Amino acid sequence: MVRIRGDGEVPGNINLAPDNDYQEVVQNISVILSMVQKSAPMLRGMGIPGELYGRPLPVAENALVGYVYDQIEEYEPRAILGGLTFDRDDSTGRLIPVIELEGVRDSDI
Repeated sequence: MVRIRGDGEVPGNINLAPDNDYQEVVQNISVILSMVQKSAPMLRGMGIPGELYGRPLPVAENALVGYVYDQIEEYEPRAILGGLTFDRDDSTGRLIPVIELEGVRDSDI
């Protein structure tokens, strides 16, 4: 099981030709979690809604649970998720979703 942090940073080691599906899914989930919706011209619906930025942490956390699961289900259906937790920093107001990836389904979905 691998933990993927959605801390707003796109991984610096993006591989445009991953060796296997597992690496590709991990990379794709990381990109989904780092994007703000409406920021990618051809994928306006992909990412975290910008309306949640600046909201109180408990409100944003409750809303993000549904958004994160929906985003991964829509844009990376091969992922088998184990869970979703959040790293919170109340002093800075930062909320970081952390996905636990249990596995990857076959590509022919």
